Amino acid sequence: MKSGFSVLRFVLKRGPDGRLTQEVKRCGEFGDVEQAFDTARMEVLREWQEAVNAPESADRPGRIVEIKIKDTEWGYELKKDHVVLSRFWVHDNAPAVISGV
Repeated sequence: MKSGFSVLRFVLKRGPDGRLTQEVKRCGEFGDVEQAFDTARMEVLREWQEAVNAPESADRPGRIVEIKIKDTEWGYELKKDHVVLSRFWVHDNAPAVISGV
Protein backbone atom coordinates (compact mmCIF):
# COMPACT_ATOMS: atom_id res chain seq x y z
CA MET A 1 0.00 0.00 0.00
CA LYS A 2 1.33 3.43 -0.93
CA SER A 3 1.81 5.96 1.85
CA GLY A 4 0.36 8.88 -0.08
CA PHE A 5 0.82 11.52 -2.71
CA SER A 6 2.11 15.09 -2.81
CA VAL A 7 1.23 17.96 -5.12
CA LEU A 8 4.30 19.94 -6.14
CA ARG A 9 4.27 23.37 -7.81
CA PHE A 10 7.18 24.10 -10.14
CA VAL A 11 7.94 27.63 -11.41
CA LEU A 12 10.95 29.39 -12.90
CA LYS A 13 12.21 32.42 -10.96
CA ARG A 14 14.72 34.98 -12.19
CA GLY A 15 17.49 35.56 -9.67
CA PRO A 16 19.27 38.86 -8.97
CA ASP A 17 21.92 37.88 -11.51
CA GLY A 18 19.24 37.37 -14.19
CA ARG A 19 19.60 33.61 -14.32
CA LEU A 20 16.51 31.42 -14.14
CA THR A 21 16.22 28.82 -11.40
CA GLN A 22 13.47 26.36 -10.66
CA GLU A 23 11.47 26.81 -7.47
CA VAL A 24 9.53 23.86 -6.04
CA LYS A 25 6.78 24.24 -3.44
CA ARG A 26 4.73 21.50 -1.75
CA CYS A 27 0.99 22.15 -2.03
CA GLY A 28 -0.12 19.34 0.25
CA GLU A 29 -0.03 15.64 1.14
CA PHE A 30 -2.95 13.38 0.24
CA GLY A 31 -4.08 9.88 1.09
CA ASP A 32 -5.18 8.99 -2.41
CA VAL A 33 -4.26 10.01 -5.91
CA GLU A 34 -7.73 11.38 -6.73
CA GLN A 35 -7.46 13.95 -3.92
CA ALA A 36 -4.02 14.95 -5.14
CA PHE A 37 -5.17 15.44 -8.75
CA ASP A 38 -8.26 17.37 -7.58
CA THR A 39 -6.01 19.72 -5.61
CA ALA A 40 -3.59 20.14 -8.51
CA ARG A 41 -6.52 20.99 -10.79
CA MET A 42 -7.97 23.51 -8.34
CA GLU A 43 -4.59 25.21 -7.91
CA VAL A 44 -3.94 25.49 -11.65
CA LEU A 45 -7.47 26.86 -12.15
CA ARG A 46 -6.81 29.48 -9.45
CA GLU A 47 -3.55 30.54 -11.13
CA TRP A 48 -5.25 30.55 -14.54
CA GLN A 49 -7.90 32.94 -13.21
CA GLU A 50 -5.18 35.21 -11.80
CA ALA A 51 -3.31 35.17 -15.12
CA VAL A 52 -6.44 35.97 -17.12
CA ASN A 53 -7.25 38.90 -14.83
CA ALA A 54 -3.67 40.19 -14.56
CA PRO A 55 -3.27 43.93 -15.22
CA GLU A 56 -0.60 43.37 -17.88
CA SER A 57 -3.24 41.60 -20.00
CA ALA A 58 -5.10 44.92 -20.28
CA ASP A 59 -1.94 46.94 -21.03
CA ARG A 60 -1.83 45.86 -24.66
CA PRO A 61 -5.30 46.14 -26.15
CA GLY A 62 -5.74 44.13 -29.32
CA ARG A 63 -2.89 41.72 -28.53
CA ILE A 64 -4.15 38.17 -28.30
CA VAL A 65 -2.57 36.15 -25.52
CA GLU A 66 -3.40 32.50 -25.09
CA ILE A 67 -3.50 31.41 -21.46
CA LYS A 68 -4.36 27.74 -21.17
CA ILE A 69 -4.20 24.72 -18.93
CA LYS A 70 -2.56 21.60 -20.31
CA ASP A 71 -3.55 18.26 -18.79
CA THR A 72 -0.56 15.92 -18.49
CA GLU A 73 -0.12 12.43 -17.08
CA TRP A 74 1.60 13.95 -14.00
CA GLY A 75 -0.82 16.82 -13.37
CA TYR A 76 -1.38 20.20 -15.02
CA GLU A 77 0.62 22.97 -16.67
CA LEU A 78 -0.37 26.61 -16.96
CA LYS A 79 0.88 28.11 -20.22
CA LYS A 80 0.90 31.67 -21.55
CA ASP A 81 1.31 31.48 -25.29
CA HIS A 82 4.05 28.82 -25.52
CA VAL A 83 5.72 29.50 -22.17
CA VAL A 84 5.03 27.29 -19.15
CA LEU A 85 4.23 29.58 -16.21
CA SER A 86 3.80 26.81 -13.63
CA ARG A 87 3.34 23.09 -13.24
CA PHE A 88 1.29 21.28 -10.61
CA TRP A 89 2.42 17.68 -10.58
CA VAL A 90 1.34 14.75 -8.43
CA HIS A 91 4.24 12.89 -6.84
CA ASP A 92 4.02 9.40 -5.34
CA ASN A 93 5.63 9.56 -1.88
CA ALA A 94 6.51 5.86 -1.95
CA PRO A 95 7.41 4.86 -5.50
CA ALA A 96 7.36 1.18 -6.33
CA VAL A 97 10.63 -0.68 -6.04
CA ILE A 98 11.69 -2.93 -8.90
CA SER A 99 13.26 -6.03 -7.42
CA GLY A 100 16.66 -6.98 -8.73
CA VAL A 101 17.63 -3.46 -9.70
